[in-house]
Amino acid sequence: MLVSLAGYGISPQSPPIVVHQDQVSAASPATRAEERLDAMSTADRDRVQATLAAAGRDERPYVVEVVAAGHSAAEVASFARLISGKRPRWLQTHLDLLDPDGSGWVAYRSSPVQQPDDTSCGPMTILMARAISDPFYSLYLTTGDTTDRADAGAEQFQARLTAEEHRIHAETNRFWPQSLGSTPLGMSNELNRYAAALGTRYQARPADGSTLSDAAEAAGNGQPVPVLIGDWIPRHYILLIGRAGGDLIYYEPGYATVGHISEQDFVQGKIDVIGFHRIFAVVRPH
Repeated sequence: MLVSLAGYGISPQSPPIVVHQDQVSAASPATRAEERLDAMSTADRDRVQATLAAAGRDERPYVVEVVAAGHSAAEVASFARLISGKRPRWLQTHLDLLDPDGSGWVAYRSSPVQQPDDTSCGPMTILMARAISDPFYSLYLTTGDTTDRADAGAEQFQARLTAEEHRIHAETNRFWPQSLGSTPLGMSNELNRYAAALGTRYQARPADGSTLSDAAEAAGNGQPVPVLIGDWIPRHYILLIGRAGGDLIYYEPGYATVGHISEQDFVQGKIDVIGFHRIFAVVRPH
């Protein structure tokens, strides 16, 4: 029997923090958090439940997401301590790198969440996929996991962002030149290192009708999906991050923006993002 989070005002049907209210995830953070709690030792479970009970109303959903991401009881307690007493605006700024309304420029304190060079779009979509799935990871990027305000500035954030992108790029391109970008297989291998936080494993697939439909459905369920687009050759990755009405929401790392594309057009293989019109592959949950 799974441990219930209902006593903390959070149900398994509760939507993720940065997902529109019309989205229903088959594996919501609350559901995965209950599964994590059920698998813990009695001591760790008691510690996490005490941490949840002590968390403020605005803090608690983020703590649940950290539990869902597979962090240890000690890490959950550390995260809760770092965000304790913070105002909703602070929580949104430091833990939600994407604007919850699903449109506009993506930045932290006017510092763009943007790929640092022409070949790092893939690693940046992986970074963003992790950031929207694991608030503790976002907190590291924005603050360095400290309470020192000097570590939470835009310059420090950009340094951590660039260093993390370089680390991810080295992992995705172990057997492929970085100057040629990241392959879908390299992307899926790196994403699968964080399967616990993402709540799923990933598989690289060429774009066809069923694959694109699966990718759209996954994005609609709040699961981030990297998509390789281009013209006559593959050129660029974007990240599907959700659904709004009849549109899919995507993060574009080249210009650090969030935009919308027609879900119907996407499933039919039609796309128009920064001048690219062809979908080559997706790295989708499976």
